[in-house]
Amino acid sequence: MRILFIVFALLIFQSCEKFSYEIENLNDNEIQVLGHGGMGIHSLLPMNSVESFLECIDMGAQGSEIDIQLSKDGYLVAFHDENLCESTTGEGEIRMLNWSEIKQFRYKDYSVSSNYSIQLVSDLISSLDSKDDLIFSFDCKLYSSDIDITAYYNAFTDSIISLVESFEIDCFVESENTEFLQVLQSKKPDYKLLYYPSAFDDGYDVINTNGFYGLSISTEQITHQEVELAHNNGYWITIWNVHTKKRNKETILKSPDCIQTDKLCNLLSLLE
Repeated sequence: MRILFIVFALLIFQSCEKFSYEIENLNDNEIQVLGHGGMGIHSLLPMNSVESFLECIDMGAQGSEIDIQLSKDGYLVAFHDENLCESTTGEGEIRMLNWSEIKQFRYKDYSVSSNYSIQLVSDLISSLDSKDDLIFSFDCKLYSSDIDITAYYNAFTDSIISLVESFEIDCFVESENTEFLQVLQSKKPDYKLLYYPSAFDDGYDVINTNGFYGLSISTEQITHQEVELAHNNGYWITIWNVHTKKRNKETILKSPDCIQTDKLCNLLSLLE
């Protein structure tokens, strides 16, 4: 009985023990906290929905990552999957449909409600009472086979520029496609362009060659030492795939500039 009491006491002590860390990064030694498509993959709210987006901001995040795609008629749509049938009542690819067709569909398989609608990126931003001090990270989902790539990249980047200038927002633009980022860079060399690779070494070579702002990378693909190397050369590091409390802690200890988390409340609590 005494042994059980001691074990229980140790567990209580460990659970109350303060998580300690020291941050050294390019963001004034503070980690920027963004939601992942709003409240993330564990939420009962669909990612990229206005409900998820607003709850993320209300909870205290400094902003959110938003998945963006270009519709056939040139609208930026907040949506992750390649085909609408994966998570909505619709079917087809965003790039092959007009907004008038897309907006009628609803997210499916959410227990709270069946009336969550797909959003334009502009409508998400318009839903905010204030955009002051908020930052957005636009994850560009291209899914662009079998089309005129040059025209598509130009239309997509022009739409991003129009959005940013219309709302006067602070943002990052993420893509795993080097050519797409190069097109945007040629038009707006001051934009914060983040390349996301499958491995750190490959990504580091790409940002060195192209002079991009930094990397957006899975926490599984980067170490503290690699974050430090990037920082020593002036490159920003955003880390994602942070979907557990354990990963929140592990990622904080790497000292990135930004974390896109699926466990928002926990991360904000750890960084208090």
